[in-house]
Amino acid sequence: MHKPSMPSALLTTTAPRGTKPSLGYAPLLEREGYRVDQELIPEASSVRQLLSTLSLGPRVRDYDLIVANEYSTAIGLGLLAVLCRAKARMVVVGLNLSRRPFKFAFQPLQKLVDRALGRYDAIVVHSSPEVASFVALHKLDRSRFQVIPWGFDLPAYEQAELPDLPSPYICVVGRNNRDFETVALGLKGTGVAGVFVGADKSLESDRPDIRCFETLPFEACLKIMAGALANVITVKDSGRGAGHITAVSGMLLGKPHIFSNVETLSGYLDDGRDGVAVPLGDAAAFNRAVTRLASDPALAARMGEQGRQHALREMTHAKFMERIVAVMLDRPASAERE
Repeated sequence: MHKPSMPSALLTTTAPRGTKPSLGYAPLLEREGYRVDQELIPEASSVRQLLSTLSLGPRVRDYDLIVANEYSTAIGLGLLAVLCRAKARMVVVGLNLSRRPFKFAFQPLQKLVDRALGRYDAIVVHSSPEVASFVALHKLDRSRFQVIPWGFDLPAYEQAELPDLPSPYICVVGRNNRDFETVALGLKGTGVAGVFVGADKSLESDRPDIRCFETLPFEACLKIMAGALANVITVKDSGRGAGHITAVSGMLLGKPHIFSNVETLSGYLDDGRDGVAVPLGDAAAFNRAVTRLASDPALAARMGEQGRQHALREMTHAKFMERIVAVMLDRPASAERE
């Protein structure tokens, strides 16, 4: 009697050269009976990552499932699947526009890029506005998108070394699209200091209540968040996603949030449950939010605990992996379909 062959999966990951690929969903696919190959695409410019992906060549015909992990590798694998007529189910996890998009005036080339991304059966993003961005940018089918919030477990952070910090303080952690200037202005007169990670040192000028770090290890950032009155995610505009990992971290740490009232954060933070939402660029509203939390420790603690409980239910590593693998295998799950 002929024994059915084991289904196979190709998973790509982008990391510095020499890194050993170790994707969290690989063992879950193996448990489902898949033979899994993990392929490192060395971290480089978008064009170089695309070329590295194309070097996989006709191997894509050997798999039943192919999973890309970011924008340029997704385009490369999509091109290979189209050109080599691969029959695999195609999934991209975590598609985002952290780099410049592939957009060309030469229409035949642009159509090829759009067709490559259009080859995907499922596209996972981490916030709803990213769906609209990619649909408009590459003329993609909206029904193929799944919105799955980030989820992970916090690493140990207690041993991270930090310099002396002012007290009490709020923290802003992150570089992408962060509005440090509004926070600095809004802190005036509150008696609460600011600790900024990812900000330019010039913000410290004439402001003894503000401490800036250009970069710090993740564990040090977590320790800063853990000691803060509130975790702050204020953004410059509503068109770019930002702050998702910071939001999940702050929620798992049980911290209340002050955050911009933008759709990119709507799947993570709720005004009144996890903290206080403020309009974009509104320093006066930010000042009122800080004063409110500083003057009502019970409210701050309640918001922090509500956020922590929500994150423990919906944003753990296990829940995230469960949702991702359900999309890969085309199974119903609690992910939100757009």
